[in-house]
Amino acid sequence: MRMARIWRKCAHGSGRLRCRKRRKAGRDNVNILVFNAGSSTLKASLFNENVFLKKGRDASSLLLETNTKVSGGSRESFKSAAVGVVEKILKDASQDKKSISMIGHRIVHGGKKLRTTTLIDHSVIEEIEARIDLAPIHNPNALGCIDAATSIFGNEVRQVAVFDTAFHRTIPEMRSLYPVPSEWDEKFEIRRYGFHGINQGYCARRVAEILPDASDRIIICHLGNGSSLAAVLHGVSVNTSMGFTPLEGLMMGTRCGSIDPGIILHLINREKFDGEKLEQILNKESGLLGVSAKTGDMREILEARSAHDKKAVLAFDMFIDRLSHHIASFTASLGGLDTLVFTGGIGEHSSEVRQAVADNLSYLGIKLDAQANKDAVGDATADATISAKNSKVSVLKIRAGEDFEIARQCFELASSQVFSSWP
Repeated sequence: MRMARIWRKCAHGSGRLRCRKRRKAGRDNVNILVFNAGSSTLKASLFNENVFLKKGRDASSLLLETNTKVSGGSRESFKSAAVGVVEKILKDASQDKKSISMIGHRIVHGGKKLRTTTLIDHSVIEEIEARIDLAPIHNPNALGCIDAATSIFGNEVRQVAVFDTAFHRTIPEMRSLYPVPSEWDEKFEIRRYGFHGINQGYCARRVAEILPDASDRIIICHLGNGSSLAAVLHGVSVNTSMGFTPLEGLMMGTRCGSIDPGIILHLINREKFDGEKLEQILNKESGLLGVSAKTGDMREILEARSAHDKKAVLAFDMFIDRLSHHIASFTASLGGLDTLVFTGGIGEHSSEVRQAVADNLSYLGIKLDAQANKDAVGDATADATISAKNSKVSVLKIRAGEDFEIARQCFELASSQVFSSWP
């Protein structure tokens, strides 16, 4: 089947905005710099348009990438780190700043107004700032990267915001709205936004390329320190496990996922917890870390589990149980399941997690090829089919493609009417 087009061209503000680096001729050196700011890491990638369009996600389309650990986790610390990263990446790629035509940024939360790929201006920055309380460990870091790019390139290079929430804007209202007073959505914009959409949209397209006959009903498991599911029907997101914030849904590295709201009320009313303390605990002291009392890193959980650490065993079992429960419930949103995808740090690297989930869901006809599953671990392996030949559901391991997807959307935006007035 032909996959539905997931992303649509969109611009924020005047159609007169233009990229001053674009020229009518001589486009051999049109490069896109991509910033992907995590909670404590900064990844930057440099793509060349001509090679990118010819070869897609091929090693030669990526001129250079770098990963940097950022201490402090603040807007200022990420600005400082991003300045250093730009200098390094240009030097290592033998480029100067004039070779950069556009800069793409991953933005976790843009609220109700910003849910499409958007040119960055002052009003966009203000909207991202206004949503810091909804993505406190991500939005400030992305803003630091925007600040850094502005300080280096000024207004000479257009910057583009690509939102994690955009892919999920197609979720129907019966799932995107909460069963609370309707004025909460109208006044406070409280609704399910969903996250990890950049990579989940990328994965949906990859399934259509790898298994075109099994791409109608897909569940994508983005598993890392932050984890979420997406139910994708004919290329369109129809459900996701994260909600108003990235705190809802699955059990995660340090985040609790979905819990009874009554627990929060109890802690506020009876134990006199305040919002700041609850945010710290639920975002940074819960999940695998909270249950194991040791670590939020799945690799360390697996090591402790193999040593029969009871709390590590419990943390692993809870993670798998909740993940399996969500996958099973999402099959109802799709009316069945054709392909199950594992992506993200845990999804790509942990054969144990994939096998445990498949064992729990064997009643759905999911069966892994044990050897293929063990072999499909680490950066050295490409996207891989890991399901057994007699499995009723195809199972894929797909390398996360956020940076590639951000670059793709920047190239698409560069071809839109927004840039028709380039000199």
